[in-house]
Amino acid sequence: MYTLLTILLQAPGFWEKGIMGTIIYSVIGLIMCVIGFKVVDWLIPGHLARQIAEEKNIAAALVAAALILGICIIIASAIAG
Repeated sequence: MYTLLTILLQAPGFWEKGIMGTIIYSVIGLIMCVIGFKVVDWLIPGHLARQIAEEKNIAAALVAAALILGICIIIASAIAG
């Protein structure tokens, strides 16, 4: 039975439109962003994810959001060349 990915890969012009490259770079970017967040969480004293999820610490959430946004900007500029 065909999966959606198999059907898309066999579609004419799929590779020429750059859709596959976009999907691959998006997945790589998301993985790198999660790894970057985990590294920052490891470097900061305390547990950042627990502060945000369990203790509802808005300041920690803002710091995490700024860090993730910064990491994403760096990844996007590295991918764009």
